[in-house]
Amino acid sequence: MPKFIYTAKSKPDHLIKGEIEAETEQEAVERLSKQGQYPVSIKLLDLASQRKSFLGLKKISTSEITLFTRQLCELNESGVNVVKSLSIIANQIPNAYLKDIIKDALSKIKEGASLSESLSAHPDVFSSMYTAMVHSGEIGGTLEPTLKKLADFLENEEELKGSVKSALIYPAFVFTVGILTIVVLLTFVIPRLVSMFKDMGEALPLPTQILISLSGFLRGYWLIILMTLITLLLVFRRTIKTSKGKLSWDSFKLKIALWGQVILKSELGRWLRTLSLLLAGGISILSSLDVSKTVVENELLKLEIEKLIKQLSSGASLSSAMKNSKIFPDFVINIVGVGEDTGSMDKALLRIADNYEKSVAQELKTLTRLLEPMIILFMGLVVGFIVLSMLLPIFQINFMAK
Repeated sequence: MPKFIYTAKSKPDHLIKGEIEAETEQEAVERLSKQGQYPVSIKLLDLASQRKSFLGLKKISTSEITLFTRQLCELNESGVNVVKSLSIIANQIPNAYLKDIIKDALSKIKEGASLSESLSAHPDVFSSMYTAMVHSGEIGGTLEPTLKKLADFLENEEELKGSVKSALIYPAFVFTVGILTIVVLLTFVIPRLVSMFKDMGEALPLPTQILISLSGFLRGYWLIILMTLITLLLVFRRTIKTSKGKLSWDSFKLKIALWGQVILKSELGRWLRTLSLLLAGGISILSSLDVSKTVVENELLKLEIEKLIKQLSSGASLSSAMKNSKIFPDFVINIVGVGEDTGSMDKALLRIADNYEKSVAQELKTLTRLLEPMIILFMGLVVGFIVLSMLLPIFQINFMAK
């Protein structure tokens, strides 16, 4: 049940502040009045602050939103009205945070709001694309098929993100283990051998001297090194949070060999699929462009989409506006042009999105196949150098003994 924060008077000069649970704001006022309190102000408790953990991570996943959408669609197809559907879903959903949001949406609908309006009160959970599609379905009387398209779209997004993460997990794991192994060797193993090497009374080989110096530097200045790395990381994170910094960083990422193309295709695929979904829902091209840009994470691409909106507002077609940009490939421009000529823009955009998503999946496999042996080779060379540097003095002792 939604919670409300209130300020009320029990006596003319006595203010009381607290929280109360109620289905609607009016019900909260009535409950307070029955308790002999006269509300001065009352507002819904901000659920956004409750949906984040102490690390600032969202506790509502895309898969949970997908499940909610799918269940709402199935209940509506069965002839259950929206109010009853939301009530059923709220009673069986396990996530307490999402449960509160659904109950809040339910209370708003009971007060006269539409489903899209009640969901738009929680933009960090239900995106502007999501609420725009629901609104379009409500107006056109096609809420059930719209919800089905949304659920399919969210599932596709989740699969794409999952494929990217799974492709990068193993290389990241190998690299992390390799770095930890090197750090352990330099900080714990090498120092134990240093005293033995010094007792030899002979000049040590150059690789061994380098290794001992590096080990001593890490042991002596590890705190300074750690603080420097943390400071650089914080400065970097703060910089990319600024509009100029994020634009520079996103532009740089697109210029990285091989990886830049994967990022661009992934972003274009997500944007074009969203744009296709919005156009298929009967939303105008300008509104669809404006809403679809919110799913784009790369600031450079987002900036180019804003330029498209300005050119389309001046009467240009989408394909001709794309030609004025260097970021959109000829393949995309040509297919968009065909979609404009045939009047099936949404289907044309969907074909491009499918093509790019398949391409991203294939290129990720190729990149990981290249990345894994390169990481293993690099780690092998570093560990080999460390082992060789430790063995050289021993070989030198044996040679001198002979």
